Amino acid sequence: MMIRKNITILFLAKLAEVYPIGRIKIAPGTFASFLALIIGYYLLEKIGIINFIIFISVFSLIGVIVSEIHVKIFKIKDPKEVVIDEFSGQFISILALPYTNNNIDIIISLTLSFLLFRFFDITKLGPIKKFELLPGGIGIMADDVVAGICAFIVQCGIWTYFNQQLLITI
Repeated sequence: MMIRKNITILFLAKLAEVYPIGRIKIAPGTFASFLALIIGYYLLEKIGIINFIIFISVFSLIGVIVSEIHVKIFKIKDPKEVVIDEFSGQFISILALPYTNNNIDIIISLTLSFLLFRFFDITKLGPIKKFELLPGGIGIMADDVVAGICAFIVQCGIWTYFNQQLLITI
């Protein structure tokens, strides 16, 4: 029974790494963000905006739990191999997609989403750094969620400037 419990806990810790993505040697966070961009856009198209927001909320809550387990097992405050947080932040950033059938606008939006999220995630500007200082799984997830929100806000401003209606406002 103890072995089964240990295997389950290790499995949950590996979920925080979105194993094997978190174990990539070069830029695992960037790779995870790119993969999240593709998965997120696909999910958004298939399940719609409301269900995607619910999905992000549940996914982020699971991210807090599995990140906390990872921290307790491996005793590292903010391990670089934990990339579930990049998925949540990138998913949030995608929410600023314009309401359009124009593939060029969609590609521009997804590119902006990726670049802005990575910018805020890497630089940790403004309040983002403070959220990273929170303990355990919450700290691991919170800074990326806030980075995703910052990327979302900047994109909303950009699309509004260009008079483009957002999918989230429909």
